[in-house]
Amino acid sequence: MKKTFERLLAFLRRPYIRFIFLIITCLLLASAIFLVFRVDPVSNPFAPACSFYGITGLYCPGCGMTRSLYAIMNGRFREAFSYNPLWPFFSFLVLGSLFLWFCFLLTGKNPFDAINRFLSKHPYYCIITAVVIILFWVMRNIPVFPFTVLAPAQVR
Repeated sequence: MKKTFERLLAFLRRPYIRFIFLIITCLLLASAIFLVFRVDPVSNPFAPACSFYGITGLYCPGCGMTRSLYAIMNGRFREAFSYNPLWPFFSFLVLGSLFLWFCFLLTGKNPFDAINRFLSKHPYYCIITAVVIILFWVMRNIPVFPFTVLAPAQVR
């Protein structure tokens, strides 16, 4: 597995390959931003539903994120919190991942080396993140009042 990853990194270190991936990434990102901004997932029957919720009837930690992102991009932050209270946390993770991907595409250097060194010295950040997500997942599925606030707001 490590050898395959190293071959992939060697392939992606070529400047023209990185440039092609940069163009593709920018086009996909612009398309995704446009779709999330313009297409209301509440009123659109083609908006993706949570497959975990559809199968189990339980909310996953990401349930309500599409509606939340739509509300954020249209300036309705209170509504975004009603769909998924962890949207700032998930947004930070997505934006951080995109930043690292763009750093790699622009420089050709592996940006994860510094992160791996940091996390090997401070593993509690990963543990805290996992605990927060798991607690949020469990608590938003408890059908008692203070925890029902964590469940995604019902579509009106």
